[in-house]
Amino acid sequence: MRSAALAVGVLLLGAVYGCAPAVVQEAQLDQPFTLFVRQKAQIGDLQIRFVGVPEDARCPIDVSCIWAGNAKIVLGVSLKESPEETMLTLNSALDPREALFAGYRIRFVSLKPERFSERTINPAEYRVTLIVSRAS
Repeated sequence: MRSAALAVGVLLLGAVYGCAPAVVQEAQLDQPFTLFVRQKAQIGDLQIRFVGVPEDARCPIDVSCIWAGNAKIVLGVSLKESPEETMLTLNSALDPREALFAGYRIRFVSLKPERFSERTINPAEYRVTLIVSRAS
């Protein structure tokens, strides 16, 4: 874990999203794939779990914004019983949009559904699109 704040956020996300078993989706290197909250993807010996969205400050699509905003996601990644969690961001120049793990590069491509100004997104509605490739 990178920090105590991340640890607290992950614990809170676990409480919100529960601990239901996840369906494992087969995914391919260098090909985009989409996960719902709690869903897992298997790419060779790498497993990725979409834990949740601790921050969604993207500009609503029914509003004109100066900046596109940002969203953060938490992923659980594991390789042969070495679980780790990482946080990626969608539009921030300061935070990572991709992460390296055990020779893999995990890139955060998009987050759905889009935000609207008068609607709150149910955490279970989120789906993230990722691309995993071999790190050079």
